[in-house]
Amino acid sequence: MPAPRRRDGAPVRARADACPGAWRRHDAADGALARFRPVGGAIAPAELRLLADASDTAADAAPLELTSRGSWQVRGLTVKGADDLAAALAAVGGPAPLLDDQGRDVPCSVVASPRSRAVDAPARAIADALRGRTDVPGRLLVAVDDGTGDVLGLDADVAVVLGTPARLHLAGAPTDIPAAGPTAGPTADPAGLALAAIEAFLAVRGDAWRVAEVGAAAVLGALRTREQKRVLEHAEVLTCAERTCVEVLPRLGEVTPAAARVLADLGDEGAALRVTPWRTVVLRDPPDDARERLAAHVETGPSRWASLSACVGAPRCAKSHTDVRGDLARAVATGRAGGLLHAHWVGCARACGTPAGPVAVVEGTPGGTYRTIVRTGRVSG
Repeated sequence: MPAPRRRDGAPVRARADACPGAWRRHDAADGALARFRPVGGAIAPAELRLLADASDTAADAAPLELTSRGSWQVRGLTVKGADDLAAALAAVGGPAPLLDDQGRDVPCSVVASPRSRAVDAPARAIADALRGRTDVPGRLLVAVDDGTGDVLGLDADVAVVLGTPARLHLAGAPTDIPAAGPTAGPTADPAGLALAAIEAFLAVRGDAWRVAEVGAAAVLGALRTREQKRVLEHAEVLTCAERTCVEVLPRLGEVTPAAARVLADLGDEGAALRVTPWRTVVLRDPPDDARERLAAHVETGPSRWASLSACVGAPRCAKSHTDVRGDLARAVATGRAGGLLHAHWVGCARACGTPAGPVAVVEGTPGGTYRTIVRTGRVSG
């Protein structure tokens, strides 16, 4: 039976949002899964080494995972192992910690343009204001765009675009609400503008998880226009506009402990590490030999893997009908996967992790075969 829906088509939530976090873990087939949300993608070398150490002890040597919202996941943990990891991360500190010294994480994802330093301060201010809050649903997505449009295509619930003034987008659409200036109260700066929009959403959300479920008009009202939304894809994977940054691609977002430690070493040598919603890692101001040192661990140039993503599949997920990642690796090796159209391989009809935009969903069936469905937008329900 399909899930009940409101008159506006939004689903009626019969349960609380169960999006995993640092302390609220998901019990998967291979153990506890903990998720850590970096502030604008930032991660410190010391934090990355702790994640690598935890991955070393995980069930079946599960690698670290990057998510489509620029978060880190550690799989296969025991309950004690997960608690110990969170406690150790809380002791690291720093300007944009995964967990602060009270052990509080950011309840929802705050993503930002990975190459620009201009987004660091507002992303940090937003995250600091939200830490530890239990009224913010984990499915909410907040974005800070440097003006290039790279994260606008994520259709974030709340997005601010830097400029003079900064401008607000809700659920992927522009509004007529700008950050008006130094004396304009809560909308005087990009972070204040985003936080004001989040508070407005919380005031009207009811049981909704996303702005689109209640409508942008109910959150701030008066959108400038109902113009057709322009989908902005991340089309420059493995390239950087600036000479001072390098972008690399872990296959299917899986970062081995060895790769994590190389990245951490590069961070110690001055590279600023930023994970992205495209499951890549951007290194700002890396050493000259960064690509060579990473080449054995991640894709450092044009790759068939750049247009591929996948759910975790069997045996790590009990609901999956197929060994998604093993089957996909074999398909890439024989030239049957990887092309211009993004393909997302999944082990069942839930199609977890399906990205936005046009995508070929390659879905595992109970019989162990696959069927392909070309879709536009996210798979739901």
